[in-house]
Amino acid sequence: MPQGVVAVVGASGFVGSLLTRALAGAGWTVRAIVPSAVAVDRLRALGYQVALADVRDRRSLDAGLAGCRAAVHLVAILRESGDETYDSVNRQGAGNVAEAIKIADLDRLIHLSALGAGPSSTRYLRSKWAGEEEVRRSGARHVIFRPSFIMGPGGGAAEQFSAAVRFGPWYPLRLMLGGDSVFAAFANLTPVIPVLGSGQARFMPVDHRDLFSAVLQALERDDVLGETFELGGPDVVTFDQIMDTVAEVLRLRRWKIHVPAGVASVMVRIFSLLPNPPITQEEFKTLLIDNVCDNTNAVQTFRLSLRPFAVSLHDALQEDVSAGGLIGGE
Repeated sequence: MPQGVVAVVGASGFVGSLLTRALAGAGWTVRAIVPSAVAVDRLRALGYQVALADVRDRRSLDAGLAGCRAAVHLVAILRESGDETYDSVNRQGAGNVAEAIKIADLDRLIHLSALGAGPSSTRYLRSKWAGEEEVRRSGARHVIFRPSFIMGPGGGAAEQFSAAVRFGPWYPLRLMLGGDSVFAAFANLTPVIPVLGSGQARFMPVDHRDLFSAVLQALERDDVLGETFELGGPDVVTFDQIMDTVAEVLRLRRWKIHVPAGVASVMVRIFSLLPNPPITQEEFKTLLIDNVCDNTNAVQTFRLSLRPFAVSLHDALQEDVSAGGLIGGE
């Protein structure tokens, strides 16, 4: 089993919470790098070392990474807020982590980017590509993964898909006011899912366990250093198919109503005035374009047996499935 300390930069987030367990289960000593003390007690109770560091503060990373053998960098933002911008977090944050790892002479950095990252994509995906470029320029030994939507319990894409299906047109109000049972009941009276745009953009959601299998191998294998791997699940599904599958898993009867892209764009701009909008302009743009890849290189290199989307979704939504009768299941 692997020996040594691995730093997880962004350990308190959705992916980080799942990855730290996988790393600990594989024999690593985990050092959770988090930006505030909010999650410290919980992480220590799980047996992890904990260090406070903000990826925007280059100096704070030095102490956090000292004595580690390797690091996995997960920190990124999907939505900008105040001084937390795509540039400061997704680009420069990645550069700061890579530079700190190079200076500290860690064995390697595993950097999680995003499928579709590139210089000609949406602002978010351009920032993820810029973060990759910072990692490459740093001179740190690295492996970069570009995963699709990561499916797993406790948050992420599966939770968002589930909420969209469960609450339908009431989802924005539920975000503002809470009250799951009330709005689930309303949704059963209006069993429709508003789909912004045609719903025909294609995606390849990937199971967190398949991604982590590759990450664990990349921490040990020198033959993958310097490589970038795109990784999606085995199924190419449209957004419409995602919604249908979620409804089937949750045992809910729902009909889709497509909102033309022009009207949807106006709705999204109105949503942006809310304190916690159900969707942002950047997120809306991603729903209108294909986000797929050729898995061959990653699957063959890491000998992966990818879990089907329906299986991954069912596993991720186990709690919601078990509570089906309480949330309006049939």
